[in-house]
Amino acid sequence: MMEAGGWLPHLDARLAAIAAEVPTSKLAADIGADHGKLSCWLLKTGRVQHMIVSDISKISRDKARDLFIEHEVLDRVTLSGEDGLHALHGQPDTIIIAGMGGGLVSRILRQEVDLHPSRLVLSAHTELEEVRDALMTRTYSIEKEQLVKAAGRYYRVITAVPGEQVLSEAQRVLGVNVTGTATANLLDYYRWQLEIANTWRSERGTVYQACLKEAISELEANHG
Repeated sequence: MMEAGGWLPHLDARLAAIAAEVPTSKLAADIGADHGKLSCWLLKTGRVQHMIVSDISKISRDKARDLFIEHEVLDRVTLSGEDGLHALHGQPDTIIIAGMGGGLVSRILRQEVDLHPSRLVLSAHTELEEVRDALMTRTYSIEKEQLVKAAGRYYRVITAVPGEQVLSEAQRVLGVNVTGTATANLLDYYRWQLEIANTWRSERGTVYQACLKEAISELEANHG
């Protein structure tokens, strides 16, 4: 795909799934943007008019700045080194927090910065229960979760909007409205996770095993 001013940055399956959850808007934010590929793609395609691009790493910000200069979109970017949500200004239509552990994502979500009515698109590598708990605390409701696979690793893309939500224990550990994608089959993923959970010797492992077994049975029944 060719655009004026150069090629579009390549997005892997995870970044593409995140991008698909960002509606056309005037302002969006990418917290922990790393190399800036996602923000550049959103700007270059015209999906978003202006991006707040934040990363506490100067090396990452410099990489992102170079990419924005190369694609001639730097004038539509606010680069920030502020911690988490403190980089926000104005009222972003969508806030993306991705590419980090769930403990850090949940810490960012708990920062005392008003988020409403922004849409949240989250992708944490680990500790997804903590992310879901933080969303409930912030009075955010999970619309859906997508399972994707990139570079041999599974990722979850969570989309949330303002609203009350109380999750069951199964929803806390497995997710809400979870679907597979072209890159990741949900049933195969749950079977793989069950093999791992069977090696755990803890109450958390027992709960996770029970939730996985129930989800697997339901999916197998639906697939005939």
